[in-house]
Amino acid sequence: MPHGIALTGGTLIDGSGRAPQGESAVLICDGKIEAVGGKGETCIPQGYEQIDTTGKTVMPGIADMHVHMAGGWDGISSDFLGFQRYLNWLLYAGVTTVFDVGNVLPFAIQQRDEVRAGRISGPRILTTGPLIDGPDPRWHALTSVVTSVSQIPGMVQRLHEAGVDALKAYQQLSLGQVAAIVNEGARYGLAVVLDSGRMNGCYDLMRHTGIKAWAHLDSLGPMMPQEIDYMVQHDVRQITTLAVIEIYTMRRFRDMSFLECPLIADTVPPHMLEEIRAWVEREFTAPSERRLRSAERLETAMRNALALHRAGVQLVAGTDAPYPGVFQGEGIHHELELLVEAGLTPVEAISCATANAAKLLGKESEWGTVAPGLAADLLVIEGHPDRNIADTRRIGMMIQGGRIIDRAALKHDPKQPDVRAVHCIS
Repeated sequence: MPHGIALTGGTLIDGSGRAPQGESAVLICDGKIEAVGGKGETCIPQGYEQIDTTGKTVMPGIADMHVHMAGGWDGISSDFLGFQRYLNWLLYAGVTTVFDVGNVLPFAIQQRDEVRAGRISGPRILTTGPLIDGPDPRWHALTSVVTSVSQIPGMVQRLHEAGVDALKAYQQLSLGQVAAIVNEGARYGLAVVLDSGRMNGCYDLMRHTGIKAWAHLDSLGPMMPQEIDYMVQHDVRQITTLAVIEIYTMRRFRDMSFLECPLIADTVPPHMLEEIRAWVEREFTAPSERRLRSAERLETAMRNALALHRAGVQLVAGTDAPYPGVFQGEGIHHELELLVEAGLTPVEAISCATANAAKLLGKESEWGTVAPGLAADLLVIEGHPDRNIADTRRIGMMIQGGRIIDRAALKHDPKQPDVRAVHCIS
């Protein structure tokens, strides 16, 4: 057995947002990145397996910081029995971390802990457990209901004791309830991510509550300078989810050939692709006015993303997967493409799914960039995503925790039970 791995000769995108480094060397030992430098100046210890990455790109594994690991492909149903399928999709797509921001608590914790223990394969999972919402929740099965502020200390304590990584506040909560959740979360070091629906980006909600991040971009109108300034001054982060905003414009479905992308075609069961095609056919019969409104919302969200980025707000890439056309795994690559379309450079977009993702929950000393001491979660790309963001999909090799992953073993296996989602989520 080799003592370690040396990736030599490739262009390095370290995930920090810095310019790529040509002819790099990355040394890996005991699951960690041991050293990073130039090929000609880095001493490779005896016994290391040397992998020539000349003409290729080395970059961190990707993080999708807004997913729902219990959701069916349509964004409405539930798919608990298909959990390993989702985990395989994510790994196959080079996703090494996900943030599950709404799930049934015991299932979320068990799934996270079993991956962490190595008993099942999958990306690193961070989770909020359930949504915290008011007395008339939209997602009953995934929600802890609050009817008064007095319930919040006990609820947050229980979530902390269960081991959640953060808290997710949802749309029916009052300003006072969100503030109480933030205050209680702070006692246990739990940041609060808020989805306030039509109030996303609202200055008063930020000012009076102290949330850590918005779960979605404001897509209803341009963000005001006062809102953007507050986010800069108080380090409020923005999870992007452009991919899910795009879905109802139907523009991705005008050319269905994207379903032939290997990240989808190699992993998604045929029955699911058939169901998606049927959904698309039905949706294209919907009134065109709805699609026009959705297109306006996408354009607004993109403009807001660019304005926030230029002002210095940290954008964090997330997809809200699964939804029709927003797949676990492939979806985050499309999210990066949408961020570039919005005006970010490819290197800036990649940092949204690497360094910025880790910083969201204070994990930057553990993963997210290619730096000594961090987890050796790396991709070797058969291309140059700093020039063409779509090249992030061209994964030639994946390393997770210092171990080379057999990506072929993650493809759809028709011999496995072909479970179906269940439509009783709410």
